[in-house]
Amino acid sequence: MKRHTSFVLVVGTAWAVIFSAAAGPLAFGNPAAASATESKAIPVKASSLTFVQENGGSQEQPADFLQAIGVPEAWRSLKGEVAGTIAIVDTGVDLNHPLLAKYLTDGVNLLDSRKPPEDDNGHGTAVAGIIAQIAEASSAGASWKMKMMPIKALDSNGEGSETSLVRGIQYAIEKKADIVVLSLGLRRDAPEMRKVVEQAEKAGVLLIAAGGNDAAQFGKKAAIQYPAAYPTVLAVAGADGTKPQAESTTGTEIDLAAPWRVSTYKRGGGTVTVEGTSMGAPQVAGAAALLMASKPNKTPAELREILRRTAQDVAAKGWDAQTGYGIVRADLAAASDDNIDWREPNDSRQTASAFPLGAELYGVWLKDDEWDYYKIEVPYDGDLTVRWEELDGSSQTPNLILSSSGSSEEIVPFFRGERHYSWNVGHGRYYLKTSKGRGGPNGAVPYRLETGFVMADDAMEPNGSPLQAFTLSPRTQSWTGNFNRQGDEDWVQIALPKDGKLRLTVEPSTTRIDPAIFVQQAGGEASWSRDDYGDGRSEQLVLTNASSGKYYIQVRNAVSEKPEPVIGTYRVQLEYITPYVDPHEPNDAPLQATVIRLNAETPIQGLISSADDKDWYRFTIGERMQASLQLGNIPSSAQAAVKLYDKGVKELEGWSNRKGTDRIDGSRLLPPGTYYVSVEADAPIQSSYYELNLKGVPIAQSFKDVSGHWAEKPITAVAKEGWMSGYGDGRFLPDRELSRAEAIVIAVRAFQPASKGTRSKYSDLASAEWASDSIRIAEAEGWLSGFTGRRLEPDKSITRGEAAVLFANAAGLTQSKLPPIRFLDVPSSHKAAGAVDALVRKKWMAGYGDGTFRPDRTITRAEWSALLAKLLQ
Repeated sequence: MKRHTSFVLVVGTAWAVIFSAAAGPLAFGNPAAASATESKAIPVKASSLTFVQENGGSQEQPADFLQAIGVPEAWRSLKGEVAGTIAIVDTGVDLNHPLLAKYLTDGVNLLDSRKPPEDDNGHGTAVAGIIAQIAEASSAGASWKMKMMPIKALDSNGEGSETSLVRGIQYAIEKKADIVVLSLGLRRDAPEMRKVVEQAEKAGVLLIAAGGNDAAQFGKKAAIQYPAAYPTVLAVAGADGTKPQAESTTGTEIDLAAPWRVSTYKRGGGTVTVEGTSMGAPQVAGAAALLMASKPNKTPAELREILRRTAQDVAAKGWDAQTGYGIVRADLAAASDDNIDWREPNDSRQTASAFPLGAELYGVWLKDDEWDYYKIEVPYDGDLTVRWEELDGSSQTPNLILSSSGSSEEIVPFFRGERHYSWNVGHGRYYLKTSKGRGGPNGAVPYRLETGFVMADDAMEPNGSPLQAFTLSPRTQSWTGNFNRQGDEDWVQIALPKDGKLRLTVEPSTTRIDPAIFVQQAGGEASWSRDDYGDGRSEQLVLTNASSGKYYIQVRNAVSEKPEPVIGTYRVQLEYITPYVDPHEPNDAPLQATVIRLNAETPIQGLISSADDKDWYRFTIGERMQASLQLGNIPSSAQAAVKLYDKGVKELEGWSNRKGTDRIDGSRLLPPGTYYVSVEADAPIQSSYYELNLKGVPIAQSFKDVSGHWAEKPITAVAKEGWMSGYGDGRFLPDRELSRAEAIVIAVRAFQPASKGTRSKYSDLASAEWASDSIRIAEAEGWLSGFTGRRLEPDKSITRGEAAVLFANAAGLTQSKLPPIRFLDVPSSHKAAGAVDALVRKKWMAGYGDGTFRPDRTITRAEWSALLAKLLQ
């Protein structure tokens, strides 16, 4: 069962397993949303701490982040002291670390007030180590007097609650900290956290947070974690040199980037190399500290804008979702002027500045008739809100005119508030043009804008309760929904006309959704639920024997008891399968065979009523081709068999599965003609349909991705022989690595040994059931001497050395027990030496120009086809 993460903070970062978190950008809706109460936090164990490398090892050393973000040059431009306090809300800090102790001030342990904020994890020490290195880089003309305040809010596992995060920020505010570093986060918005972030802004405290590292695990689902996702918190991404870091979470809330892989201080002494946006946040904090010394009395808002303005643009021009405004540059920030209107020129659509959702920006309205243009990308239909604030204290209503990219016509706001406008918009790009309007003060007016977005109702709304449940027709179907209100939950109802199988799968589009499924049968006490996994993960609930009648189905976001609105969707796949009705019966004999189509988009579905039942199918091909049969969705209790027959119903070949595996794969080269296929099993298959697929690839076909390839001729030759084939999309994928199982299957096709196969010594053939027959045949022939041990690892890429042994054995080549040393990296003792020598003598394989054979290098499909083609010469 899933262990809930709703109220757990996890360090976002510098460790091999990364925990970032996010919910939606700041939503503008019912103010009552801020009064939501939390359910009790349920602790979750964070993954164990794993350092990338202790310095001094042989691995590649990280780049110097101090140089990358311009710290030495920033110090040289400063005079005087860098003073104040940086609070680190984390796992604590190693209070006795010789390189940190002098920079520390009194902190607090929020988990146990009787103890000091000692780090028992290592994450907080690593964060502090980044700031300490920035301090140590000081030059003769300036000195670092700023102190670091350790606030222990996370335990030894890097875990904590939303409450501990909020209390940590509150403590920093109360103790007059200037900067707060938050290398942690949640994947959801929360009222109390939003409130304390607002308090920090009012108190003049700059918040800097890690954006998260979920991209490697979740891909496009990954969303910026909170509190980094709030507009007034500087959200930091990772950079690999001057490129975006692939594992760093992307999103509209990202402001800046910093080096991803760094060297920092280790708990207990020494240094360590770590990775993640957790290490980016303190880099930005150090740059902000130097900026505060260069330009004292700047507000957090002004500091954020200077850091954005002076960032080194490294990805798409201007702002982008991977690196924000670019890599933080302490030197450029410290030497910058006070130009708040740095986005100029932006007086037209062509020069419009990016205005990301959930973000803030600053500018200046110079004259009544001067316009500033911004472009806004809207991901879904919904309500776009823009808030404004005049930074000179004046109160006037500016001109805010929104239009779509396809039209210059103004979209009229559906709501005009005192300080914000809201428009109903669809998915796409929009342009916002602004000016200071009339009735305000003469001269320039500096301003701040902030965007917010709430998704439109999904197609089934209103369906927030069983009484409002949307009615579905009794069939297999899918739909998309969202959670655009606080505490939103979606209900549907379906009336099943007959007993059957009901399978529900919910797939979220974002890590801000943790889907949960609940099903209640009307008029009865029976109910079912599923919430096994976590944020961004799919859930599936199966009712194997759903009796006829009405069912109510609820889908909700389980991140908390009453979650905030989310920008993102979920997709539900509902499958209603009525058993005991085989659409192709009667087909119990060849004369009753059901015709099946080659390369059909959907599989043939059928049922086996008993061990005596046999389903027959028929197909015709007009040219020589490699035909593949796949039988899927086999119950674990059944052993099924698929047999192939010629036109005279003479058996050509058969395949079967092992009990416990759910599919059969078979393949055979066939000349033009008519063929029959039978499906049978030793037990009934009635609770769900089996699925039969027939695929075929013409042998004479030309592959669209081999023209001009160095191996074009051998690929064509072996494909013509039927030894290798392409993929259904017309590609051969010549440079794709070949697995051990694939190589063995192809070798059996090419050499056609007489053996029928025996019981295999390998214990892991279940993962390659489709190839198991060929593997047993090759093993019986003695071809697999290059694969020792009890595990074959059939899905592992085959190496040149292993391929040489397999091919030489299959070809029956004489292999010397004491072969000459032909290559520097293949001594006579090497297990592939005899095979390599035999193949070189036949001129079937060769080495490289540097005198090596590279036996451990993997082999590609093109290289394997080239070796096979030697048999045809």
